[in-house]
Amino acid sequence: MNNVKWVKLCTDIFSNRKVKILLKERDGDTFFRVWIQLLSIAVECGNDGRLGIGEKPITYGDCAKIMGKTSDKIRRIMEEFLELGMLKKEGETFLIKNWEKYQSIDKYENYQENNRQRQRK
Repeated sequence: MNNVKWVKLCTDIFSNRKVKILLKERDGDTFFRVWIQLLSIAVECGNDGRLGIGEKPITYGDCAKIMGKTSDKIRRIMEEFLELGMLKKEGETFLIKNWEKYQSIDKYENYQENNRQRQRK
């Protein structure tokens, strides 16, 4: 687990084909917000893009409570993410697909090490 509290987004996120598809959905802004919230939850979990609460995998119901939406709406949204290949599922665990695209820990650690070396000099 890591203690990094950031997620990387590209400035062209609204040009992304999948984001465009989401935004054209009825309640597209909600789809987009849920995606950003899932990225944020994954950062908090600090487990390589796996979504959970403690040791327990996160459920549709958990997400609904966290995000203040109905379980049906969250299920529909997250199923769309699964269909678009933004999320994947291993057993009962949801994972952000291509997590390293959103949080490159190795690059961050390399940056920190370079800073430490510069400060020593």
